[in-house]
Order: sequence, then structure tokens, then C-alpha cells
Amino acid sequence: MTTKSFSRRSFLKGSTAAALATLLPRGPLSAAGFAPIGRLKPAAGPIIADHTVVDQYADIPQAYLDLIKEMWISVPGESHSYAYRRGCELLQDADSRFQVNVLEDGTPEAYTDQHLRMSRATWGDVDNASGWHYGYGEEDWYTSDTAIQRTKAHLTYCHAHGPALAAMGFGWCWDMTWQNDPGGTTDPVHQVQWAGSSEGGPDGSLRWGLDAGDETLTGNSVCMDTYLGATQQYIDHCQANGYLTKVFFTTGPVDGGGNTDENGYQRHLKHEHLRNYVKANDSRILFDYADILCWSNAGDQQTTEWTDHGGTPRTYQVIHDDNMLDLDGSYNEDGDHIGERGALRLAKALWWMLARLAGWDGTPANALILRGSSSDQTVRLSWELNTTLPGTATWRITYTGSTGTPPSPIDDIPLATRAYPVTGLTNYTPHTFTLSAIDGGSAVLTQTIQATPTDRLVYLPLILR
Repeated sequence: MTTKSFSRRSFLKGSTAAALATLLPRGPLSAAGFAPIGRLKPAAGPIIADHTVVDQYADIPQAYLDLIKEMWISVPGESHSYAYRRGCELLQDADSRFQVNVLEDGTPEAYTDQHLRMSRATWGDVDNASGWHYGYGEEDWYTSDTAIQRTKAHLTYCHAHGPALAAMGFGWCWDMTWQNDPGGTTDPVHQVQWAGSSEGGPDGSLRWGLDAGDETLTGNSVCMDTYLGATQQYIDHCQANGYLTKVFFTTGPVDGGGNTDENGYQRHLKHEHLRNYVKANDSRILFDYADILCWSNAGDQQTTEWTDHGGTPRTYQVIHDDNMLDLDGSYNEDGDHIGERGALRLAKALWWMLARLAGWDGTPANALILRGSSSDQTVRLSWELNTTLPGTATWRITYTGSTGTPPSPIDDIPLATRAYPVTGLTNYTPHTFTLSAIDGGSAVLTQTIQATPTDRLVYLPLILR
């Protein structure tokens, strides 16, 4: 089966399903007997799901929601990973379009197109070569060669035996801050002492820094680059073997576990190091768990300050108080260490990211609304624009059915235009009209409708009282 990809154009509303039907490979199951998922190449990247995309979940076109409902995704981790799954359940409760089924044990659910399937299941872990397991720490994802080989084996198993795995990322716990408080030699660049745990690492569970140079400060060969390198290996493993699974990077918690002072600041530095790595390559994908939780639904960022070992005040993100509350304003610890409001924000960003992985370019479903009014040998097109386009863009109209005036294509229509008549058409002949916003020679926004010109007028009876 050949993988197909979307261009930057956006097929909206009525034309969306038809366009996807021509681009999305359908038909027989794979040789392994399960439906392959994630068959579309992700939209141009890097794809970064952070606080700026939370509200955009509502813009996802229905056709991409339908594609997500064919996916199984796994976020293996410990307690904090539950927020991904709990948040998706809360989103489903709030909006029935976002159907999800969460499994916490057993064999992952087989293919369906009715709901997103979510779990933290992996085939094997660092201690087991086989079987479905539901708990992953740093010792399973990145701190040893065995962990890396077992995670690769999990990806291979899902590809060969199913269920097909659409996407996977590591669900961090407090690994960047807990067990070992800041200590060791002060980092001369960042003026901070490192903290954290590295279960399963070759040097034991020790504090750790950003890169190999920090081993002299911590006594630990594990560092943030160890996580980045392992995750990149999983990405490369999938690409080299033709697996359709998309492996994404993640940031970690910003609650508890030393949320403030030096502990919190060194955690912030680790997140920034990770973000910079992702941004350096357009093919990478990041779910920025930390950034999403440091902003409220009202658009306010919460920060704190710590003075480093060089005497410089450092301002950095911490979890917003609102994200530690449940929907009713109270708080009940349900296992993910954050409130329902925070978990719901994570879910909204996660659906946005999955839509991007399915090929959506991020354009809202109602960004362009095209209408056609028919009369004798004429179709008058009119449209609404509900997004921002580059000032250099112009409109193009193309149509099929018969040749009218002007003939198709009609180019260089000024961006401010919102209506255009096409005359001289053959009556009673169905026509297909496509309106595109063109910038730099490429279509950046597209909508298609059908209309039939007619000389027949419809009279409504006059009712006298």
C-alpha cells in the first residue's frame, strides 16, 4: 500500500469527506490481518502541541476526527500518564464528537472506527520480553540498551501482529526532579545543581543533567540527551522498517516533586533543552505537557522566580493553580496528580496533535465558506473568510461543467473580494466550482461546491388572509 500525503490545501465542510476519500488508502486489511492506521503522512512540522493549540481542538474538521477514531495510541508511563487518558474521557463527556475508549489492562482493543483507543500498553518491558504490560518508567524507555531494544521490539510486534499503533510517546513522571535533590558540582553555564532519578541506568539512580558534559558534575552518564537519543532511535526504527507508528517527544510534569526553587528551575532547563532539540528538525513531534499546564483557560501563564548560584534571578514556568482543580473547583487526587481542568487541557491538545499527524494542516473547518446562487446561465459565487490569510494572497476560481465567462481558471481575484459571478454557462448542466486562496503559487485554502444554472424561476403561492 502506498502512503499518500496532503498538500497544504484545506478541503472544508462538504468537500472534506470527498477529498479524503480520494487521498486515504482504503480497502483490504494488511497481511497481518489488521487495519493499518496512520496511513497519511503528518502535516509539515515540526508539530508542537503546546498551550497555543489547546483551543484549536474545536477547529478540527469532522473528516480528521473520523481518522483519529481509527487510531490506537499508547502513552506508556507511570502515574502522571493517567492524565492523558483521564483527560480524553473528560473531553468525551463534554463533547460527544471526541469518542474514546481507555483500557488499563489486558490486550489492547482491536481496530475500530468508532472511537480513539487509548492505553499505556506495551508489548514487553525492560524485565519482560513479551506480554502486554501497563507500566513504564525511565528504566523501560531510555536508561539502558536493554530498555531501548525492548521498546523497539514492542514497535515491531505492533507492526507485525497488531493492533496497529498510530502514535506513542513517553509519559514522564517526576523523573527529572525526584529521589535525588539538587546537588553535585554547580553547572558553570547554567549556575544550577542537577537533580532527578535514573532508574535502570548504568551508574544507578543518580541526579542527571542535559548532556554528556554534565557527567563530571553528576557522576551519571544518563542525561536529557539519553532520553532524546532513545526517542530518536524509535523514530528512526519505525522509518527504516516502514512502520507507520509516529513516535513523539514529550515534556514532563510541572506539579509537585520540587515544583519551585532550584529543583523546579533545573527541571525547566531540561524542558527547554528538549524543546530546542525538537525545533531543530521539521520532522519531529512534541507534546509539550509542561507548557500546556503552565497556562490557564483564560490565557494566563504562571511563573515563579529563583536566584541562581551566580546571583541572577531566573523566572520560569510552573503549573497554573487552575490546572490543579477539578471541573467543579474542588480537587480530588485521582492518580494523575493534577486536576481535571489540567487533564482536559491535555486532551484537547492531544486531539489537535493527532489531527495533525493524520494530515490536517491546522486550518479551521469553517475557515472558508463558499456558496453558489443559480440563475439563467449564471452562478453567482459568494464566500465568507473566517481566518487570516497573507496580504499577498489572491483568489482563484476553477470550474467544470461547461465553458462560461470568464473561462476557467479565473486568477488574480483581489483578496478583499467576497463575490464573483460566472456567466454564459449551459443551463441544467451540473457544475463544480472550486475557490482557492493562492499565495506564492500554491493553494493555502480551498473550498468546493456544486451548482446548476437554470432559467426556471420558482414562484411561491401568495396566501391571502
